Amino acid sequence: MRTVQLSDIFSDDTRNSLLDIYHSFDEYDTEEMAKAPVTEGTLDLVSETIRQCIGTDYKYVSGNYYHHTQPFYPHTDFKKEWVDSINIVIPLEDHTEGTGRLVIFDQEWHEDSKTWMMIHPVKHYDVNTALPGCPFDYPITNKTDDKIDEFFYKAHLTQFPVWCWQNLSGKTYRFEENSIIIFDNKRIHCTNNFTGSKTGLTLRYKKA
Repeated sequence: MRTVQLSDIFSDDTRNSLLDIYHSFDEYDTEEMAKAPVTEGTLDLVSETIRQCIGTDYKYVSGNYYHHTQPFYPHTDFKKEWVDSINIVIPLEDHTEGTGRLVIFDQEWHEDSKTWMMIHPVKHYDVNTALPGCPFDYPITNKTDDKIDEFFYKAHLTQFPVWCWQNLSGKTYRFEENSIIIFDNKRIHCTNNFTGSKTGLTLRYKKA
């Protein structure tokens, strides 16, 4: 599917209610991302709006809240059992002074969700199992057989050396509060080299 970002989809009241749910948790998963589970109250707040955006052909299958202060690794959230699924990112709170972006690559990973650790040691993640190395080390689709675009790298991806991103191409999407970003769940994606902090909600839907 074509990646889209729609602005002004949620009201400030809805966004603040979602933030209240996130902050109500006593503990969070994954040190780098401070994840929290999606609750029934979360879905009550967003389901009707999402249905208006994506139609009735999709069914919710998983999701999580997250908060981070440093870029996260390239990864996917796909499960083969879902067959045809989409990822929906809802930016909830942006304290990056406009530097926050979601990087969505043109390349896909057609196996179950993985996280590429790049130049860092492999860690244990319950979901998005960590892999050593970079995406180009693996059979991702649509490799460019070239270095990543220099301007794109310098603008968005300097958290890792330029060689880590070879064979990749893509676009970025502003971490814009009250917007919604919808893309194919097989797409490799990551956060850019932002400064500050941001909080969001990601939801996965599969074709019913």
